[in-house]
Amino acid sequence: MRSSRVCAAALLAALVFLSCQWDLGQAVCHPSVEQRVRESLDMPAPSAVTVNPDSFSFAMFGDPQVHDNLVHRLDRFREDVAARNISFFCVLGDLTHDATDEEVRVIRQAMDSVGVRWYATPGNHDLYQADGWTKYRQNFGPATYSVTIADRVKLIFIDTASGLIGPTQFEWLEDQLADAEGLFTLVGTHFPCYDGIAPVMWRMASTAERHKLQYLLREYGAWAYVSGHIHGWRHTEVEGVNHFICGTMAPGGLDYGEPGYLLVTFAHDSLAWTKVDF
Repeated sequence: MRSSRVCAAALLAALVFLSCQWDLGQAVCHPSVEQRVRESLDMPAPSAVTVNPDSFSFAMFGDPQVHDNLVHRLDRFREDVAARNISFFCVLGDLTHDATDEEVRVIRQAMDSVGVRWYATPGNHDLYQADGWTKYRQNFGPATYSVTIADRVKLIFIDTASGLIGPTQFEWLEDQLADAEGLFTLVGTHFPCYDGIAPVMWRMASTAERHKLQYLLREYGAWAYVSGHIHGWRHTEVEGVNHFICGTMAPGGLDYGEPGYLLVTFAHDSLAWTKVDF
């Protein structure tokens, strides 16, 4: 029995390394979430895009996950940006599959080519090289930051690329939520907090952190928590908070659902959402 378990573990490890161009050093060399958060908060936050304060739309999605074949869905998304008058978009981690130099170059070029402002935060795949965090922050900016759009909507981006939030980021997040009174607040990140169906391995690693996060979202009246990681679509309302999983820009077949993105529209002093399928 023991030998069969060892063989199964070895097979799983082999499959992982065959499918990902991992740098072995990434497991021990890239900074912890605490260090990444501190470095992010020391960086200038991206500026707010200028929009019509009475009516604007933006897109949110995760997992464009450019592989070594350099395929992505952003060319198709670019068509929708023009057709639907989307003002900006948010990418919720796993911009790349293996965080290689070429993948980073291609996805950054693709995001810029869409023609409107973008905001991003990393996913676990973006740390799949020992220098993954260094490349991420050099090409995409901080992982933890907030931006307020037209004094109507506050977007708070947190770094869950390691499956954890950590004490420094929790303290910062609570301050940001407390300072968002009167605004529609959306927290964007990579790992889901709650899915309702998927097993625990596909959510954030710490049960205690999930409960604390949901408590803060509820207590401060957040409108939504938006994530990727799972290559599919799901909307769940938990204690008055919208939980969206939209890892729907992953290339190839999804785990479930159709490719596309979450479209959020502000108009008439309210927010509305729809899932746009490709």
